[in-house]
Amino acid sequence: MNLGLLKGISAHFSCFSKIYWCRRVDDNLLALNLEGKVFYLDLTRSQSMIFCAKEAILGAKSYHAPFDIKLGLCHNARLLKSQVDGDNRILQLRFTPQNAYKKQEFTLELEFTGKHTNAILLDSKRVVIEALRHISESIRPVRVGKPLDPLPQPTNPKPSEIVAVSDELLEELYHNRTDRLLHTAKAQQLKSIESKETNIKQLLQEIPKTSALQELAARYSLYAHTITAHLHELDSEDIHRDCISLSCLDSAGLDSKQCVQIPILERTASFSQLAQRYFALSKKSAKKAQNLHLQIQNLESSLQFLNAQKSLIENAQTLADLKIFSPPKSHKRLKKHQNFEVFFINGMKIGVGKNSTQNLALLKSASGEDIWLHICDIPSSHMIIFCGKAKARDEVISKAGEILVGLCGVKTGRFRVDYTRRKFVKITQGANVVYGKYQSLEYSK
Repeated sequence: MNLGLLKGISAHFSCFSKIYWCRRVDDNLLALNLEGKVFYLDLTRSQSMIFCAKEAILGAKSYHAPFDIKLGLCHNARLLKSQVDGDNRILQLRFTPQNAYKKQEFTLELEFTGKHTNAILLDSKRVVIEALRHISESIRPVRVGKPLDPLPQPTNPKPSEIVAVSDELLEELYHNRTDRLLHTAKAQQLKSIESKETNIKQLLQEIPKTSALQELAARYSLYAHTITAHLHELDSEDIHRDCISLSCLDSAGLDSKQCVQIPILERTASFSQLAQRYFALSKKSAKKAQNLHLQIQNLESSLQFLNAQKSLIENAQTLADLKIFSPPKSHKRLKKHQNFEVFFINGMKIGVGKNSTQNLALLKSASGEDIWLHICDIPSSHMIIFCGKAKARDEVISKAGEILVGLCGVKTGRFRVDYTRRKFVKITQGANVVYGKYQSLEYSK
């Protein structure tokens, strides 16, 4: 990060006298609220910067590490001083908590120093309370409970002119950052979706025709009935052959002149067992033929869902929006075999159905206190925010509704999303419902 810009931001921060809160919204991204104005501190190694965004950035998870808990010291704190450490790219925010028993001063030290970029909470004696990154093997270690040595000043500092900072400049920095990183992230996610689309299209091509399955069911039934009719005359030793030739039965149940070659299935101990296996295969093929349209419908709905998700990714304006669709695989609440789509907003699990079967599974998996969302008057996906008795933040509900509209098959228009607690939603038939005590959000696309 440019030193002149950092000094300008420090001067800008000096105009504020109170820190409302500071919290982590992404692995290396802090949000700092100064009297209602939110600044984002990107502490990515070698890519650090400070910027503003017109809309709140919502991450895929919430953070509860010791560092995040200690950031609570900044809650409703009085900002005493904002300064840069000489010619080091280190921003120091000195503050005192409002509700402290004794007046204590703390420092949030934000170090934009290349590969050693860090955020460190210090007490008045510069003892480390907590840090985003703990560094033990270093000339300047960062250890909890140990004093933090000052970073030596550069021996030959380059002259740096303080940059005049405005909201417009900080928003421009945000857009530059987004444009730089968004293209790569989009390409990665779109490649993943295209791979899923290819697999589904391959499955659609491999689905047999209904007539072929019906023919197979009839053939297996013929094998089973023929074996059963000749069971008394079959030699048990013939079960070890590859196939047997038996005369078929005519309409009167008598042997006809026509013969049928019946393959002996592997791991078959007797002809009675062989007949039972062919009866089972006939029943299975007939049922598969009967439900084939459902399999095709599910695969086609998956393709439509992926296409809508692709559109959302292509139109995403922030990296945080992209991360919503790629939550951490290690997340404890993410089931490996989930019968509906799952993503996360600020650590809150969101489920959405791709078809009526998944919609019904989603409704049945939700507790009474979870939040249900649906687009009014349009056949579309159901959505559940799995919050339980916890209060879902307004921005989480708003973002969930926005995603629900984005996944809708209708390309353009104005949409109303109704939401209520799951306990006020009654299933009538299939995935059709009636609901009450709801609130609404308006969207357009």
